[in-house]
Amino acid sequence: MKKVSVILCLALSCSVTVLAQTPNTGTPPAVQTDIREKLVQLALKHPTLKETDALKSKYQASIRKVNSTWLDMIVVGVNLNEVTTGQLDQNQFGNLYFPLWNVGINVPLGSFFGKPAEKKMARMDVQMAVAKRESQELTIRATVLTRYEDYLLKKELLRLQSEMTEDDLAAFTQAEQKFTTGAIDYDAYSGASKRYNAELVKKITLERDLAVAVIELEEMIGVKLEEALAQK
Repeated sequence: MKKVSVILCLALSCSVTVLAQTPNTGTPPAVQTDIREKLVQLALKHPTLKETDALKSKYQASIRKVNSTWLDMIVVGVNLNEVTTGQLDQNQFGNLYFPLWNVGINVPLGSFFGKPAEKKMARMDVQMAVAKRESQELTIRATVLTRYEDYLLKKELLRLQSEMTEDDLAAFTQAEQKFTTGAIDYDAYSGASKRYNAELVKKITLERDLAVAVIELEEMIGVKLEEALAQK
């Protein structure tokens, strides 16, 4: 009796050790995290963000334009005539003065208030574009991760439903054979047929849901999902 107990204990210990050493066939959490981050990085190339970046560049160009408008107040002119070119003697015209270059500054009083205000508004537009992009990044990240979780859920549901459908198909096939030989009546055969068809409808519906989940996820990442998951 003691020998039997010792053998059972040793067997139990060995089975526990084997279970502890059995590798997990599921995807490691670190890999899952990498896949999620990869999908997010792909989604951050979405055209919506490119549009926001273009607006930011436009507003930055507006700031440079406002800065350069101050040069419009400087007026430079050149006098080209017989005197300035040396064809005539300036002494013949007494005290008349014919300068070659005319440099002046035209300062509208409204510019002292208008230009700084325009520059301030342009800077505010840049800040709003930056804030908008940050908000879009957060929204895109949440959307991608949510759609990826929906994809995983529907994929797992389809796997489970496929197993249930296969079981009902086997039961229906067996019932069909028994009905042919007269081993069961029509009600039993009809019940097996209805159960199989009901599970088949569920499977087809889940296949459609999974396909839609893939399409919605690919809309965000801009590439085929299988290609994104295959990238190392």
